[in-house]
Amino acid sequence: MLGNRALAREIQGEIGKATGEQVAVSIRDGIARLRGRLSSHQATVEAGHLAASMDQVREVVNDIVFPGQMRFKPPRKVSEELTGREFDVVVVGGGVIGLAVARELSQFNLSIALFERHNDVGMDQTTHSCAMIHPAIQAEYGTLRWEMNYKGNAMWGETARQLDVDFKRIGTLIVAENPEEEALLPYARDTAIKHNDPEPKLLDREGLDRVEPGLAANVRKGVLVWNTGIISVFELLIAYAENALSNGVSIFLDTSVIGVRTEDSSIKAVDTTRGTVRTKILINAAGLYADRIAEYAGDRFFTIHPRKGETIIFDKSYQPVRTVFAPVSLAAESRESKYTKGGGIIPTTDGNLQFGPTAIEVCDKEDVSTTAEGCDSLFDRLAPLLERLKPEYEKPDKRKIITQFAGCRAATYKEDFIIEPSRKVRGLVYVAGIQSPGLASTPAIVERVREIIQEEWHPSVNDKFNPVRKRQVRFSELDLKQQEELIQSGPRYGHIVCRCENVSEAEVVRALNGEIAARSLDGVKRRTRAGQGRCQGGFCMPRIVEIISREIGIGKERVVKSEGESYILSRRTK
Repeated sequence: MLGNRALAREIQGEIGKATGEQVAVSIRDGIARLRGRLSSHQATVEAGHLAASMDQVREVVNDIVFPGQMRFKPPRKVSEELTGREFDVVVVGGGVIGLAVARELSQFNLSIALFERHNDVGMDQTTHSCAMIHPAIQAEYGTLRWEMNYKGNAMWGETARQLDVDFKRIGTLIVAENPEEEALLPYARDTAIKHNDPEPKLLDREGLDRVEPGLAANVRKGVLVWNTGIISVFELLIAYAENALSNGVSIFLDTSVIGVRTEDSSIKAVDTTRGTVRTKILINAAGLYADRIAEYAGDRFFTIHPRKGETIIFDKSYQPVRTVFAPVSLAAESRESKYTKGGGIIPTTDGNLQFGPTAIEVCDKEDVSTTAEGCDSLFDRLAPLLERLKPEYEKPDKRKIITQFAGCRAATYKEDFIIEPSRKVRGLVYVAGIQSPGLASTPAIVERVREIIQEEWHPSVNDKFNPVRKRQVRFSELDLKQQEELIQSGPRYGHIVCRCENVSEAEVVRALNGEIAARSLDGVKRRTRAGQGRCQGGFCMPRIVEIISREIGIGKERVVKSEGESYILSRRTK
């Protein structure tokens, strides 16, 4: 085993060979720290991965500077309204992980607060995910990501039942097009078994036709990894939040953490944009900014480097597949990709098909821009597979694409999850580096956090904890008789606001007055699907703006698309 100086020199040499440039490297407690200047962001990311590739390196702090680097601008304090409040536990981050952790810990007699920087929950990674519950077959065997993936996947049936969220196990279908590919199918089955997925099903042509009708004549064999699932991710966020609230958790939106106070190497308080809150336990589930929270606490031992993924969505009229569709050639391509599973052809619970996501390293954690290049690359890569393998079905058509979106994954350079108590600061617990398959892993991740809290603090059990949450009825899911009864109980159910998704005015009003209330056009969209259909809000947006204005009590020109100054209207004209 190399000593710290020898290891640092080796890493420095490898970076020099790869980039042609030199940086300073130091090692302490297994943490590689990189400093200096490189000519590009890509070289900086490559340097971080080279350092992380060393087995003796636990994590990487990458402080290399490069041209065009984004400077972090801390949010400003806006009030002191929370100063003086005290909670046993503070959770930083209102994505699916933070909300699920808060809900999980409400099983104990603990006062819990959750701080989310946006005006709604899950606005970073979660709502920009492909909403897929991955099998563990593609996770690197032996990593924490793999362990959380296979354990979490198996837990989703019960979790979705408790939260009353739409969840379907549709499976991943790997199909072979020739004898050479057919010979690889048993390997796919054996790999899944090794990764602790349930044993996949080897299918002959008759079995394939039952799972995916319309396959090309040359496709005679396949493997169904049947535990792959899809979930309604927007509904899931609200479900976790509502269940956490009903079990006593306090959720504070529009609240950013801007500092952490410690005393004798223990958590004492958290500074936020709305004041200082005292606490003994801080759960760092801050996603893309988890390294920033670690720095505030004096224990930064990793760097988050954002990796953007773009996805395209097709109209519901185009539904060529029932499963997550993965020809052997695509599955092999994904296995060869070092830091991503490669994206694919994925149905959604709402009936749309999606292609994606891509995987591109970016320097801006806020970069959710979409590009024509991203759309074209996904279509050009995946559409030919459907044309070749599903010749009897309607051909892919770019005119069927109704929208595209992008989000950034919160990756560390070791590309693994960090779920552990701090080794330096008592009371600080990390739930960081949670990228794909973070959604699939969520139930297992929060179970691990619960175990950490139990072992460290031994809280008593909350006998009143209720894990069950019931969702509101969707008008579009009812038959005509049930819809008529609902209209009789509330006439606004008879006012259809969104024709594409059959969303009523009553449902929009309910979204604006819920426990976690929508405060924007996108907030209404996430809760009701109004604006997510073929016309993407072209018909319903003016009416929804009117309803938001009326229900919240603001002028129409103050209604925002998302948050901040994303106003829909610029001014009154008359």
